[in-house]
Amino acid sequence: MLSAFSGYLPLALLATHLAHADAPALPADSLTDQPLPRLTVGLSSATRTTYLQRAPAPAEDKGYFGTTLTYQAPRGFMGSVYLNHSYNYQTLQEPFINYGEVMAGWQSVRDSDTYWTVQYTRLFVAGESALVQTSLRNDFSASLTQYFDFATASLSADVFVGSTHDFILTLNLSHPFQLPVFAHDSLTIEPTVEFGAGSQHFYASSLATTSRIRTKKRGGGTTTTTVTKEPASPAFSALGYTLSLPVTLAAGRFSLAATPSYLIPLHVPTGGYDTSFFYLTLGISRTFW
Repeated sequence: MLSAFSGYLPLALLATHLAHADAPALPADSLTDQPLPRLTVGLSSATRTTYLQRAPAPAEDKGYFGTTLTYQAPRGFMGSVYLNHSYNYQTLQEPFINYGEVMAGWQSVRDSDTYWTVQYTRLFVAGESALVQTSLRNDFSASLTQYFDFATASLSADVFVGSTHDFILTLNLSHPFQLPVFAHDSLTIEPTVEFGAGSQHFYASSLATTSRIRTKKRGGGTTTTTVTKEPASPAFSALGYTLSLPVTLAAGRFSLAATPSYLIPLHVPTGGYDTSFFYLTLGISRTFW
């Protein structure tokens, strides 16, 4: 779920497109003086590709470069287009743009300590480095964020519909530290813990193996049967933890962000990548309206 619609939305959005909701959602005007409607362009790059706390093996994954165009309307409508480029596309013999998303949704725009979103995302996949997205086509999602004095808590729910069906819950807990830099600029450091749980048919599908079995016919000749075998996966279980430290500099219409993260996957199906690892995401965005 793309759940970060804030003043520095594209940075949080870009950092989470493939990491998928590593940062909690924020109200539309919480970190910017720019009024709605708002059009923003963002660029991001990461050293690893993660999705729903699953990742390819390092030999198959060199990270990605992402581009996002986001529009936010005064009454709450929001939409975005995302294009993804895998740094390993030549080795994997994939198109230059191997993955994309088109999202439309609604967000709360009232000045409140409670913030919500509902949205639909259409996913487009043109390669195997997207890995776990190959069986995902439609994402119906909602999120609820509550701002407390001591922390920010966000809960999101995603229902994926495609060649497989999955239900994912994601809980984020964070505490922002905002430091003044110049007169109208700010530096935000926000330690974040994410916990994910859900089914993972999408991942088991990406790990499926295909074999051909030849059998003899009565009276001579042979027939060939294609057999696809998927590893067993829990119906609903913990997916893992992600520990991250987003650092964001907001300067006028520009935002710069760096997010070091540590992913701890849990209950990975047989054949999947189950090793914990660090990765880094960098992003820059510019608001035009």
